Amino acid sequence: MKFKFAALPLMLASAVASAEQYNSFTDVDYTSADFGTVDVDTLSFQSQYYFGALETLGPRKEFNYILPVSNIYGGFAYSDADGSSSDALTIGGEYYTGQWKVFGELQDDDFSTDYSVGAGFLFTPNLLAEVEAVKPEDEDTVLLFRGQYNHQLTGNDYIGFTAEVDDDFDYRSVSSKYFTALSGGQYLTAGLSLTDTDNSDVFWGGDIEFYFNENTSIGAGYAEDESYYFDATHFFNRNVAAKVAYGSNRDFDDLDVFSLGVTVQL
Repeated sequence: MKFKFAALPLMLASAVASAEQYNSFTDVDYTSADFGTVDVDTLSFQSQYYFGALETLGPRKEFNYILPVSNIYGGFAYSDADGSSSDALTIGGEYYTGQWKVFGELQDDDFSTDYSVGAGFLFTPNLLAEVEAVKPEDEDTVLLFRGQYNHQLTGNDYIGFTAEVDDDFDYRSVSSKYFTALSGGQYLTAGLSLTDTDNSDVFWGGDIEFYFNENTSIGAGYAEDESYYFDATHFFNRNVAAKVAYGSNRDFDDLDVFSLGVTVQL
């Protein structure tokens, strides 16, 4: 679930967090990217429906690291680059039966149509293994092997890990996410990712998000290529949130990416 609105007067308002349950998540986002010589405007819509309720960990947009719940999702994006337009469509789903999982996805845009299918096995509620076949158009099929592990700490706190490698072992990645409840109804998440390929050095990226309460958060991220972003999210009630983000790159001062969006959770 798989850009985040500043409501500064409300950010310091504390709230006693209680678990909420949601089945559907819908996002509408507008992004304006200025590359110096080219401006790209993108309007996107994406929605995901879970056939079982997901329970929050306190903040309204934080859930368990592994979510073994059948779901379907789809999205559409339309981009305009100085009069030249393009669009992209994504549909997919995951189905769990017992400890087994099957999933698939279709991505179609003006340049290619890509498919992926896969299966997984949930050894425990905290350990998931998957194999996925990805078929880009006019390219060979790539097999990806993936593992996810969630280490539960006290309460809802956790640290989760994901590792992924392709069948030729020329692509390798690991990532981790830490979630913890602080005092006074506040929360913190931190993430780190490392990607290594045979054609490049190890690439790293990290992010952090601080929740003033269950409704309002601010975050930031930085990567090895000196790209960075800042974002904020605010829920006006249990169902509707607004979000804003800005990103750029220290090596490319002309790059400015702004995003505004709305999230609806039901």
